[in-house]
Amino acid sequence: MRIFFGITGQLGYGGLVQQSVMLVKYLREFGCEVFPLVGLAPPHNDEVDLDELDYTFEAFNLADYVLREKSPVWRWLLGWYARLQVAKTNPQKLKKPGLNGQHKVDVKKVLHNLIYNPEESDIEKVNKLRREFNPDIDYACELSMASYFGLLDDLGVPLVTSAQGYELCQRYGVDLVPVIRANANRIDALISGSYANVKENVAQDLPFLLPKTHVVHYGIINDEHYDMSLEEARTRARRFCRESDDFTVISLGRMDIEKGVDLALHSVRLLLNEGVRVRLRIVGDWPINEHYYPVIQAKIGMMDLQEHVDCIGFVESKADKVALLKTSDAMLATFIKSEPFGLVLAEAMAAGIPVISPDTGAGSEILRWNGYRSGLIYRTQDTGQIADAIRYLAEHPEECREMGQSGIAAVTEHFNARRMAYDIMKIFEELLDTRKAEKRSTYLMSSV
Repeated sequence: MRIFFGITGQLGYGGLVQQSVMLVKYLREFGCEVFPLVGLAPPHNDEVDLDELDYTFEAFNLADYVLREKSPVWRWLLGWYARLQVAKTNPQKLKKPGLNGQHKVDVKKVLHNLIYNPEESDIEKVNKLRREFNPDIDYACELSMASYFGLLDDLGVPLVTSAQGYELCQRYGVDLVPVIRANANRIDALISGSYANVKENVAQDLPFLLPKTHVVHYGIINDEHYDMSLEEARTRARRFCRESDDFTVISLGRMDIEKGVDLALHSVRLLLNEGVRVRLRIVGDWPINEHYYPVIQAKIGMMDLQEHVDCIGFVESKADKVALLKTSDAMLATFIKSEPFGLVLAEAMAAGIPVISPDTGAGSEILRWNGYRSGLIYRTQDTGQIADAIRYLAEHPEECREMGQSGIAAVTEHFNARRMAYDIMKIFEELLDTRKAEKRSTYLMSSV
């Protein structure tokens, strides 16, 4: 099976990129031939080495969209920098203060140009690459790519897309529902990472795609990093923060408004006021031009939490990320918007610590899968209930340990990338069988 695989690419360890690169890895292991085409930025991640991914990063020049109003010289220079200096090295270089300071990115305008007014030359490049590859399946890592496949030549192959990604555009004020609706006839299957995402997002925003929707729980690569000894984990963690006897909660994810990290700060302040010894670690990247990180730092100061919060920020190594998880007592998810899945939940489970998650999104579905109990659920955005959950785990260490063990078992059995890729491959195979049957039926009817 030949799969033309579209990846938007991100500058941080976003869940879209993580899920995409893991899917490419295991589809290849199952014998599929995969052509990963990256659009905007290198698929920076901590799961698959970029050389192993062997992706193509030639179709889109981000500078054409970021600097569309600037001179061709500026566009060429930034395009050269992005491709040659970043693509195979470190995408974090694009966030250098000098670069951002000179060229403030209007995210809304960039997204609008990308989706509603792409460069004709980009579409031509993608068409050429796709025709040369001659796929059996087209796969788009997110729904915001639906517009591109609507512009590409129809090769008569099924198009499958992931039921996420469009929410970020909506938040920036770029409405994707019309363009997704306009290209709905090209979409053969929509893969959702959870039943909750179908109910809370797809059914609300994209009900016309419900008949084509399949649920496949996502998963992570639970490799040797998760077998790391506690001693090694502590040694690694010391490079980022000092050890503490306080009950340590980790917040892991993109530093963005919709991730709600400030809710964790309020909950910690409530517990400290009650005399509960608790510590918070904030680990995660932040988007270009994002002002939320300084806001979090300011709130830490305003709430007098400097001695109780480790604001670690971006961690590049998977081993370091796992070490910070394993040396924490619990992981706190503070998603404000309903998460389609939340790979960070599975990462914490694989590390053997309980998860505290909101009652919207996939949290309940993941933490209670198949009778397991891998954490606690709170009413979304309720800082009092978050504090209660942290206090409960701190006061019940044995139950805390049992939840951690349940999480390990759930990831081993179900929430792993190998199982995810296998289930998605089966959907591809079913679509191909259906398409072949339709062609046979059409041929027989025309022969009568």
